[in-house]
Amino acid sequence: MTSDPYRDEAAAYAAGALEEPERAAFEAHLAAGCASCAEDLAGHEQAVLALSQGLPAGRLDPALRSQTLELAEAPSLPLDFSAYSWDEVSPGVRVHVMKEDPERGLRACLVWADPGAVHPAHRHLGDEVILVLQGGIKDEHGSYGPGEVCRSRAGSVHSEQALPGEECICYVLYHGELEPVAG
Repeated sequence: MTSDPYRDEAAAYAAGALEEPERAAFEAHLAAGCASCAEDLAGHEQAVLALSQGLPAGRLDPALRSQTLELAEAPSLPLDFSAYSWDEVSPGVRVHVMKEDPERGLRACLVWADPGAVHPAHRHLGDEVILVLQGGIKDEHGSYGPGEVCRSRAGSVHSEQALPGEECICYVLYHGELEPVAG
């Protein structure tokens, strides 16, 4: 008896955690009429709904909610790099401004760095949130891979380095400007 390779994906699909190729394949599998996966999905969707309804209203900090919604606007991979205009901010580190909201002091950027490239030490005049999409980065506090978030608070000083191996792509939310710091 062969097992259904899609059976384990129902929970991830219900939570919205499947990447595009896996999501499309799972939806095609459902459309083909797999009753057991449809049944599993219905159960997982009920669990997700029950979980969300079980959370006390108003418990999510408005700033965190806003930040989460901003991060959700990150582009999906793979990227067509030629579709963006890039400014090189340090050797091997390129930035494209995706969105600016001066009223909120927010700038959302796509950062593309060569393996090993370094963004020199700088001070944050506002909070920074980095969502790693591909590759990885490290700073004085740790290393971050795909799907992980690196946060820097206003006033903090650090430098980032793309990890070796593959190009690093990050979606970055800047609240305020950066100030160079002599190393």
